[in-house]
Amino acid sequence: MLLLIGGAFVVIALFVFWVDPLSFLVLLESLTPQIVYRVRTGLPIVALSFDDGPHPIFTPQVLEILRRYDAKATFFLIGERAVRHPQLVAQIKAAGHEVANHYFKNGSILGHSDEEFLTFLKETERAIETSEGPKLFRPPGGVARPRQLKLARKDGYSCVLGSAYPHDPMHPPVRYIRWLLEKNLVPGTIVILHDGISDPTRSIQALPYILDAGRRRKLKFVSIGELRAASGKA
Repeated sequence: MLLLIGGAFVVIALFVFWVDPLSFLVLLESLTPQIVYRVRTGLPIVALSFDDGPHPIFTPQVLEILRRYDAKATFFLIGERAVRHPQLVAQIKAAGHEVANHYFKNGSILGHSDEEFLTFLKETERAIETSEGPKLFRPPGGVARPRQLKLARKDGYSCVLGSAYPHDPMHPPVRYIRWLLEKNLVPGTIVILHDGISDPTRSIQALPYILDAGRRRKLKFVSIGELRAASGKA
């Protein structure tokens, strides 16, 4: 009996992980109300976000696609990478996109002390110069301790994950990325993709299809800050 229960749990967990059902968001939001996964709105807008950059090769490719589609996005930047590529940070901002805090180093932050956490958070803030607009934080890997989220909120940050995530760091097929994102592409969705992983080629290949799908549904792609402001959630 225990084996059956355990097996059923694994099946359910895998289903939720790979299918990313929107209905599961209700449970997540009730369990972690301090985290933003989506914005409830009737407006025809969705938010794009890209993690782990800036990357000297892939970030410009993403920016060019977004330019062609007149789409805006939020780039969650790794601080040490922003320090190495300030010209890319400037390029992202000049194109009208939003920059946000993805911590100073990539990797788990669970073992970091409160002092280390705040130091890295502020170092990233200085590197990306988020002096205007809302302050957004997304922990690396989407995982942080409740205490760390509390410290970030105390420092003025909104902690944001998303509601459409195709696990692109695991390099799934392009058709899966397209399927999952198109399935969850409804008003208020926050899309998570990556431009700073070792090889985001499949995500970049899928991006035009996602933008086309949004156009067909009369959806406008905006930054997370713009989505929240337009919906009165800023």
